[in-house]
Amino acid sequence: MIPTDDFKQVMRRWASTVNVITTRADDMIYGLTATAFSSLSAEPPLVFVCVNRKSRTHSLIEKSGIFCVNFLAPDMKHVSDRFAGRVPDEERFKDLAIRTASTGAPVLNDAIAFLDCTVHETFISGDHTIFIGLVQAGGVQKPDVAPLLYFSGKYRALGEEIA
Repeated sequence: MIPTDDFKQVMRRWASTVNVITTRADDMIYGLTATAFSSLSAEPPLVFVCVNRKSRTHSLIEKSGIFCVNFLAPDMKHVSDRFAGRVPDEERFKDLAIRTASTGAPVLNDAIAFLDCTVHETFISGDHTIFIGLVQAGGVQKPDVAPLLYFSGKYRALGEEIA
């Protein structure tokens, strides 16, 4: 089996979009930065996120059964840093404009798009849980803005279109 550090170095070569996964439980809102996200099915509309089981947000998604995937824009790297744990939990949403769509999970108004989900299925694998979400609502909020990317340990912007 590949050593953990070697695995991490290989995975740093995978470019991924940066998302903030939010939830609401017991009248409190929570969130974390995640790059382990993908669509799964169009009919029914399903997506999945992989969340470390040690994170506070993980237990709250389990409890509430809801989450929202907020796709970040390149000018939102400070938001990514905030939700990656560089500030205390209670300050993560400070000064951010939010609303709700269908489930009650926070939607970041400045995100380029969002998918508001109820937990459809869960799978525990390794140190993470795969939460499969049934999309209840979604929208594109900034149609002409490309996503914030994470590659080789750094934030990146999408390059030029290839014909």
